[in-house]
Amino acid sequence: MKNFMVIPKGFLGLPMEEEFITTAENKKNYAIAVQDWNYGPEVPTNEPGANKEFYVGLAEAMQCDEKDARRKHCSNCEYYNNSFMTQVRIERIPLATYDKGAGFRGHCEKLNFICNDMRVCQAWEERESEMD
Repeated sequence: MKNFMVIPKGFLGLPMEEEFITTAENKKNYAIAVQDWNYGPEVPTNEPGANKEFYVGLAEAMQCDEKDARRKHCSNCEYYNNSFMTQVRIERIPLATYDKGAGFRGHCEKLNFICNDMRVCQAWEERESEMD
């Protein structure tokens, strides 16, 4: 056990001066995502056919069919970041009511807010292959 990782001082190894969104910015940007980007559904679930109204609307907005709209999640979006250091930063932002029951949290790098892997919005773009 001579070789072990030393974590620098700061918040869980992240210097406190490291920039990230604030709780207020997150709340504001979340509201924008819901209002302007159709972020949802409000109560996400893995149940097939659930939240039909949301996914029919999303499909229309994204010009795809409902089945394709249901395949889209924050977690498979180009802008979803849930890397280790991002998770450390996210832990600075208290859980919001909308986080409960919505899966893991990640940072939406396009809309700059804490999103949940079981939700989606119109800003969704297919993640580039990591093999490229």
